[in-house]
Amino acid sequence: MQHSSIRYRRPSLATGFALLLSVGVTPTAGAVEPTDIGGFYARDCVEVSAIVSVPPANADAALPDGYTSSSFFGLPGGPGVPGSSSLLMGVETCQSGTIDGVPFDGPFAFGERVLSVDRHDAASGYHFYAVEQVTDNRKIYDLMHGAGFDIAYLPGVGATADAAGGISEGGSVRIVDQAPLPQLPSPLDKVSIWNEAGSGTKVLRLSVHHPTAQAGVGRVSADAGSAMASLIGTEEATGLGAINRFDFEARVESIAR
Repeated sequence: MQHSSIRYRRPSLATGFALLLSVGVTPTAGAVEPTDIGGFYARDCVEVSAIVSVPPANADAALPDGYTSSSFFGLPGGPGVPGSSSLLMGVETCQSGTIDGVPFDGPFAFGERVLSVDRHDAASGYHFYAVEQVTDNRKIYDLMHGAGFDIAYLPGVGATADAAGGISEGGSVRIVDQAPLPQLPSPLDKVSIWNEAGSGTKVLRLSVHHPTAQAGVGRVSADAGSAMASLIGTEEATGLGAINRFDFEARVESIAR
């Protein structure tokens, strides 16, 4: 797996789902427009995910200067539980999509392991910092890797789910969800996933369409000696599990600082 050249330093996070509305922030005058690098659209996705608490000191060490970790239980992109840090992990399997407007065959998978951070710019919604990503689609890998994200190309990665639960696996993390609650509309909407690399600040902007969710318990297994096990502080963790269903649009942007 390639590793982006981030510097390790400060933050804080916890466990939970936010059922509150996102808060808008007015952009500052004269803000520089981001540069669009590329994007993709994914349809008919099923995501198996888990949110676990991580030691704040571990979250601090995994974030570059300028980012402050938070818990994921609170206002989208804003402060959650003080003194807590949250790690969101999941893989979505989607049935079809386009990349830069060109259709490509499915199913394909795309996964995230991201730390919740306080809002990092004026964009509303949830904000995260990218720890690692996985995909079985070469075009998505080329786009994300070219932008400096730490992403692995893994043909075997994926997520499966039914009405009772699901499994996502690939890379160093496996998640087993039990989702006894019925499928309900989800507050998921706008998501910003940040990355600092030698090529500068990049952000993956996700717009999620007609999402639904089943909530329950998520159990995470991280490979011994992996970066994810070091971040969580253990090889086995339990947190909030969710099976999400949605379409999403993804745009990769370069941000001038």
